[in-house]
Amino acid sequence: MTISQLKYRFSHIISNPVLKVLGFLCVVWIIGAFGILYLEAENQPDKFADIKNTLWWTIVTMTTVGYGDMAPKGDYSRILAVFIMLSGISLTALITGTISSIFVTKKIREGRGLETLKIKDHIVICGWNPNIEMVMDSLTTLSDSKDTRIVLVNELSEDRNSGIMAKFSDVKVKYVRGDYSRETILKKANIQSAKAALVISDDSAGSEDRKTILSVLTIKNMAPDLKVIAHVANLENITHLKRAKADEIITSNNFDSFMAATHIVEPGVPQTLNNLIDAHSTHRLRSEKIPTAYIGKTYDELFTYFREKYGWICVGLFDEKEQIGISDFLSSDTSNLDAFIERKLKEAGHSLAQESKVSVFLNPDKGHIIKKGEGAIIVP
Repeated sequence: MTISQLKYRFSHIISNPVLKVLGFLCVVWIIGAFGILYLEAENQPDKFADIKNTLWWTIVTMTTVGYGDMAPKGDYSRILAVFIMLSGISLTALITGTISSIFVTKKIREGRGLETLKIKDHIVICGWNPNIEMVMDSLTTLSDSKDTRIVLVNELSEDRNSGIMAKFSDVKVKYVRGDYSRETILKKANIQSAKAALVISDDSAGSEDRKTILSVLTIKNMAPDLKVIAHVANLENITHLKRAKADEIITSNNFDSFMAATHIVEPGVPQTLNNLIDAHSTHRLRSEKIPTAYIGKTYDELFTYFREKYGWICVGLFDEKEQIGISDFLSSDTSNLDAFIERKLKEAGHSLAQESKVSVFLNPDKGHIIKKGEGAIIVP
């Protein structure tokens, strides 16, 4: 460590208001102890002739505890005692007020979304649209943990974010205000220690998809192993998000079109689908671990096991170890956006090699052999 760095740290330490007040307290304590030792040692040698006793008496007097086990008798000693009392009361009140002010300021800054958070294992939601409240409700309902932590990163007003947090008062919801595509803002949300991130545009027309892509790139540069789910409004931008290494991509166009059509030509299907995806439904789709004993057995045996033991229907399997190379998503498109994404990935040290993705196999063959790493999709 250089001398300039030492000077900077020292100046930073001594500028701390709490440390300043503590310093004054120590000075009064030491002066009072030696002062009373000098003034009362002859008058009361059994009590004030020992520095340990005078240090004890001084700190008791400063904090106004006053046990009464020791008391000065001389006039000058009592004047010094008054000085110690007044100084102790003032400095103690000052340090209490300073500490309270620090915590209040921190709480106000946190409420305004300006504070750097120390939270860990949280879910970061970047951006905002009205559907996010439904997402938050589903997260709290589906989560097995009672300690769900959510951090909102957006540019909404303080009042709007306060209203959102009030609706989910039983959940730990924090707020960081700012542009979620900027690294400094994501650092405030402690993105490196997050469990997952959801990036969603507040523009349903899709003109903000570029910001979503840039945000995914920034997050992946800061936390390469973090699971990032991105929402895209314009389907043409799916390729760009895949190249930005988004783990999952959400679109709404196909779902809306399917639901509208099936309401007309296949009644019962949309209602069933609503039950399967409703977080509060007892028959919602769930993923379950496959017992070790069934690794190497057939899908038909697994189906029978879930049905007979729990009454569940196993509708498919998923594989978290399916290898999909990001280079598979590279198109012949040589737009500036493609080039920018590829360059940023290489600058961050990420290759275009294969990455871990999730593949789903609905209603596989009865003879399908269950492999290690696969999980089950079930309907209770």
